[in-house]
Amino acid sequence: MRSLLTRVAVGTAVAAVSLGALVGTAAPASAAGCTTKFDTYATVKVGKTGSKARAVECLLHQAGYATSQNSSFSATDAKKLKAFQKKHAIKATGQTNGSTWAALIAQGSTPALEHGDTGASVRRLQLSLRALGHAELPGTTLYGDLTRAAVKDLQAKVGLAVTGTVSAAEWAALQAGGQAGSGGGVPVPVPVPAPAPTSPGETALAFAKEQLGEKYKYAAAGPDKWDCSGLTMKAWAEAGVTLPHNSAAQYKIGKKVKKADLQPGDLVFFYDGPSHVGIYAGDGQIIHAPKPGKTVTYIKVSSMPWKGARRPG
Repeated sequence: MRSLLTRVAVGTAVAAVSLGALVGTAAPASAAGCTTKFDTYATVKVGKTGSKARAVECLLHQAGYATSQNSSFSATDAKKLKAFQKKHAIKATGQTNGSTWAALIAQGSTPALEHGDTGASVRRLQLSLRALGHAELPGTTLYGDLTRAAVKDLQAKVGLAVTGTVSAAEWAALQAGGQAGSGGGVPVPVPVPAPAPTSPGETALAFAKEQLGEKYKYAAAGPDKWDCSGLTMKAWAEAGVTLPHNSAAQYKIGKKVKKADLQPGDLVFFYDGPSHVGIYAGDGQIIHAPKPGKTVTYIKVSSMPWKGARRPG
């Protein structure tokens, strides 16, 4: 494993970072100081509040677009995000998508990186790739096998030589949102994006995913704090189904579903009462708002005493 400061620099950007460290000059702004690790990188648009809205405000601020950083994404913030998107050749919508998240997180220095390296730049790399769909990346400071595989995927997508190592070219591609062809070469075919939700359950699940990382608060039903039944109530409201704000009452609504027949969006209930509910996310997991001090997250269905499941609608 090699330290980035002792490596022979490749390219002027790396040399500038090393020189800055020697003379005490600050490196270019990066994601440092902003919360950038989320289970999913949901759309942030005008009216969105909470941790993800604050993260976008913080990242814009560090990129040179002054924001209030008040956890409420305003029309002014959207205007500044559009300016950022235009500068980085991303479709200027004023809303975040994976490319915009990746570009915001990747801003800053562009050090060469390879398997075995460690440091804050590795974490920034991982989180930028994570925003592009590589949820398997842990957001740590170690450039391991998963990071190398994700870098190769990026290189193939943007038309760079597939080496698994990072240079200024890979950083430039990420800072342009990791879009096909942003590496300046001939890209390989890019997979077709996942289709929009096609069932009420998938619509409900998509809403729940957007709340990942939001805080728990008893009796809350949004927009940025949730209790368990408040989250499921709002999720299914997005699908056009009205549910009460109570887990025991929700248990009486909809079709009974066996554990073996669970589908995305189904409501899964736990404990007597039942006193807790989550929304089935597939692969034996639910998304739920657990308890005070915690945030909306994934958990295995088997982690709590099963009471039953319902399919609203």
